[in-house]
Amino acid sequence: MPPQDLGRKSLLLLGTTWFGGALGMVVSILIARTLGPEAVGSIGYSTGLVGLLMAALLPGFAQAHLKRLAEGQDPGRCLGTMLTIQLGLDLLLVAGLGLAWAVSGFAPWGPLVQVFLCMLGAQLAAGFADIYLKIFIAREWVVPYALILLAARMARLAATLVVLAWAPRITWVAATFPIEGLLSLAGAAVVLAGRHGIGVRRPTPESLRGYWRFARPFLVTTPIALFQDSIDRVAVGRWAGLTAAGYYHVARALWEALSSVMGGPTILLFTRLSQLYATRSEAGDREARGLFESGLDKLLFLVLPLGLGLWAGAEVAIGLLYGRAFLPAVWPLRLLVLASVVASIVNPYILVVNALEATHRFIPVNVLRLIVYLAVLGLLVPGPLPGAPGAALARLVLIAFPAWVYMRWTRELAGVALGVVDPPKEDVLVGHEAAARNGIALRGLDDVAEGIALFDRHQRAPQRGVRSVQADGEARPHRL
Repeated sequence: MPPQDLGRKSLLLLGTTWFGGALGMVVSILIARTLGPEAVGSIGYSTGLVGLLMAALLPGFAQAHLKRLAEGQDPGRCLGTMLTIQLGLDLLLVAGLGLAWAVSGFAPWGPLVQVFLCMLGAQLAAGFADIYLKIFIAREWVVPYALILLAARMARLAATLVVLAWAPRITWVAATFPIEGLLSLAGAAVVLAGRHGIGVRRPTPESLRGYWRFARPFLVTTPIALFQDSIDRVAVGRWAGLTAAGYYHVARALWEALSSVMGGPTILLFTRLSQLYATRSEAGDREARGLFESGLDKLLFLVLPLGLGLWAGAEVAIGLLYGRAFLPAVWPLRLLVLASVVASIVNPYILVVNALEATHRFIPVNVLRLIVYLAVLGLLVPGPLPGAPGAALARLVLIAFPAWVYMRWTRELAGVALGVVDPPKEDVLVGHEAAARNGIALRGLDDVAEGIALFDRHQRAPQRGVRSVQADGEARPHRL
């Protein structure tokens, strides 16, 4: 049976992400209204510290896991390989934390340390759950995937409500966060084993080497990305205090809700591109270019109106949801909205490079981005834009720099450029011929592109949507 339409699955994932994000937002709002900005700041600061530790767990293997599953490799073997890698890395992290605690003289755990440990446990549980959940994404089983995620998040919401009603303390609230990852892990494992007969199989040396080959470039780029994603929370908490960290946490929560629009569609776009680029062919490359163009259009169609609405209604949204005590988060949120719009344009180009397994190109660029980001954070957060506004502006700079490099790479590797899907060479010749028949003299590249466009519009006028060419040469509409 052929796979269902990517657009329908993307919409289902989008709805799941939004509803799950709404449940997470409800948890954040309840904590904010009950415990105040400083409590929210302690969660945001601890989340940032946990993110910095996660960067040390060599998370490039997670991308390798999704890539190998998307290529159709044995899911049981992939499970065993990724679980072995993840368990080894987590044990190293726990041993390192224990050693650090021993060196500190077994210092007593204050409330902030307890919150940090709960957030760390939640992240580790979510990491193991994601190993199983990626099988649902790679096989495009989006309905059970959605049900598992939403059930686990609703359970955490229920636990949070009980804690806030009976013991409204930040440490007890933080203890509810690991519930979601643990339930997702259990649910995914049961469904895969019971319904699909997929269980853990022993990894082989070849499977471990396969993960290592793909993950190796990510061992630099992904830890840098996680470090960049977390250091702003830590910087605001250290330089501006936990109350300012609470404002920034609220702004980031709303920004991440907007950014979640891109989550499901971009994951499915990556898996489809990986399938098309697994064995390079002219037909496959042409279909990938059409898929990319349509996917980029859909992302912009979703993000632009939502971003404009959130920008205009930022003050009202924060006041109604979190209370007037959090209104200092308005301008940081608006700056982050701009960052989301830029990311919706940039991220699909990054996906193309990843799907082509050219991730080694990111290493020098991401090192440069990290240096620039730290410099901007160090300049703005303690100085001219103290606290949350400075961190939000630094985030915008991070996403925009250097987007032009990714666009140049995709043109070189796959013939994809901003707003233009480059045609194959034979189409250039067809464009010349069509232009000559219509009396058009082509003098340069721009005129060649115009000739191709004229020919293309003439040929495709009766059709709607982006067309793709199958291996047998039969043209068909390609819908997202």
